[in-house]
Amino acid sequence: MLRNFTLAIVILGGLLMTGLITYNYFFYPRNPQSPGETRGETAVLQSQTILRFSQGAFVDKRQELHPDISVPTLGYLAPDFELLNTDGKKIKLSDLRGKPVLVNFWATWCPPCRKEMPDLQAFYTKHSDKIQLLGINWGEETDEIKKFLAEFGVSYPNVIDQNGKMFVLYQLTGLPTSFFVDEAGVIRGVWLGLMTAADIEVAFEKTTRALEGASK
Repeated sequence: MLRNFTLAIVILGGLLMTGLITYNYFFYPRNPQSPGETRGETAVLQSQTILRFSQGAFVDKRQELHPDISVPTLGYLAPDFELLNTDGKKIKLSDLRGKPVLVNFWATWCPPCRKEMPDLQAFYTKHSDKIQLLGINWGEETDEIKKFLAEFGVSYPNVIDQNGKMFVLYQLTGLPTSFFVDEAGVIRGVWLGLMTAADIEVAFEKTTRALEGASK
């Protein structure tokens, strides 16, 4: 009986977490504060270079930043990590510097994640020579992840956050959440909720010069 009671508590906890995440992203205000603002990190956010539209906040590409600390908010170095991809190979965020990187947190059970996946792939297909896209799955089984990625024809790399450490490190409150990281590893944009390919393109145009001159 104790075993059944423990199992029931675990299941209930999972359902509550899923419900909270789903609520956050279906009923979240269309013009929320950025994650940095909600944590009181306002030094950069008070700058006139901060741009906001829809569900994102961004530091303009013309603003030079020289951060000396890694924190998951606008204007600072993206916290580094090294995780295994779906083939068991290590991918380290800092090794991707030289290109802007879109870091997208997702899970197969997340409806908005499923909805935005084709747009992420469409953007990657169009701009993979200029911008890297990296998906971070929230601790699911490798076979399940591979099946999901194959279903959507995803070709960009995805790593697995087996223990949820990146979810904590990046102070996430729900899925999907995306970070726009520039060529030097600095977070230039944060997007809460699902994105379209057009949203991604506009966001990178705001935060990097990599797409300047790109064919439409």
